[in-house]
Amino acid sequence: MAPNAAGTATPNSSSSMDPLTATTKMAKAIMSAPTGNGKLIATILSAYDLPDGSVPESVIMTYRESNGRNGYNEISTGPPAAKHKDHANSFKFGGPTSTAAGDTNQLTISAPLPVLFESTVTFTLKYADPSKNLSSTCTIHKTLRVNDTQWLILNLDPVSSNSGEGGSSSSRTPMKSSASRISSTGSSMDQQPTLRLKLRLEGPYRPEIAAVINLMNGWFHAVDIVSDNTVGFVSDIPKNVPAVKLLLVPTVPLATLAIGGLPILGGILIIGIPFFLPIILIVLTVALSLGAIGSGVFFSTREGRTRIQHVAEPSYQTFLMTKTGQRIIYDVGPRPSPQSLAHAVLPTDMIGKLIVSLIVDAIGSASYLIPLAGEGFDLTWAPISMILVGAMYDDVMPNLKYVALIEELLPFTDFIPSATLGWVKEFAPNIIDEAKGRMGDAKRASRRERDALANLHLSSSRQ
Repeated sequence: MAPNAAGTATPNSSSSMDPLTATTKMAKAIMSAPTGNGKLIATILSAYDLPDGSVPESVIMTYRESNGRNGYNEISTGPPAAKHKDHANSFKFGGPTSTAAGDTNQLTISAPLPVLFESTVTFTLKYADPSKNLSSTCTIHKTLRVNDTQWLILNLDPVSSNSGEGGSSSSRTPMKSSASRISSTGSSMDQQPTLRLKLRLEGPYRPEIAAVINLMNGWFHAVDIVSDNTVGFVSDIPKNVPAVKLLLVPTVPLATLAIGGLPILGGILIIGIPFFLPIILIVLTVALSLGAIGSGVFFSTREGRTRIQHVAEPSYQTFLMTKTGQRIIYDVGPRPSPQSLAHAVLPTDMIGKLIVSLIVDAIGSASYLIPLAGEGFDLTWAPISMILVGAMYDDVMPNLKYVALIEELLPFTDFIPSATLGWVKEFAPNIIDEAKGRMGDAKRASRRERDALANLHLSSSRQ
């Protein structure tokens, strides 16, 4: 019993809770942990081609939640820092002189990330005369990704008289500026008033993603410490212990014997493959496991992380910019289903889908290699096959994933190539139509050649 901060005794939970229960409890705590707020940061740069030369007082930023409720944050900049030299009725915000808190051109709204991600933000250019106010709206999830920056040019419309503060008119024709022109040209040109700004959405990772990142950082730090302390020691062994070089002496004859014995070993394996198959599978499994562990350790070192970063970084950034990637990494709404996750990473082209389909069917049929025991493997593979088939072919055959599930669960039905059937359904009609078109082209070309030869023969016979 250990005393708590108040001086009372509390039971020791580690002694009364088994490891499985403790792990499950920790996982539930991570999944239900509250996430931090997101931040929408808008840097107002300039307002261009305004209706007249009146100086606006500020730019106000508010947000409206997806359910229609008004946001509870409303912040504004100070007045413009300067008038634009090259454009009439255009103003710059911010600058080196904007040091006071009210004169800053950077606006920040803080709110729960799921609410902020689905909200609509309104930017209102405020004048002393409210009838001159201009505004523009921006839907966050259609414009931004989390931890992404966009440079935007928003069209400004007049604020309708019957809308609330910060509202904008959706039925009136956008106001044009007849006085806006580029000073160097001297010609008048109607222009839409615009607001130019830099918009960035920041938010935390999901709790489980943050836990994985922290765990990986701790692992990488430990690997770096061990690597720094052992690499130099191992590299100095030949210098400090010259007798180690004697171990290379038997290497040549052993290698010669191994190469010479390969045909004998191959013949024995071919003759006794039905008996050696379980042993071969066990050896392959152990070898693959050791290779995976060794690769994991290598790619955890500084050199390994540098190499894999060059390969994985482009794919990771592309995945992170997708809707599924955003929902997996950041708390912007409900977590994606396994099928939507598989759909985001699986190929969509004809050859890529064919390769994946053949692999899925081959794995499903591999249970025949180990009679009886292989059917137990199907119980694990059945839901995975269902997810993969559904992710690839739900658009063309919505019920095919259930066929894949049933044929993996039922005994002696693994020979049905459910994934390949989906590929045939999706791509075979186009392949057949293309083949028919090429055959028709070939027939027309053959007919033209035959007619040309006939005409040539006829003309030669006349001569």
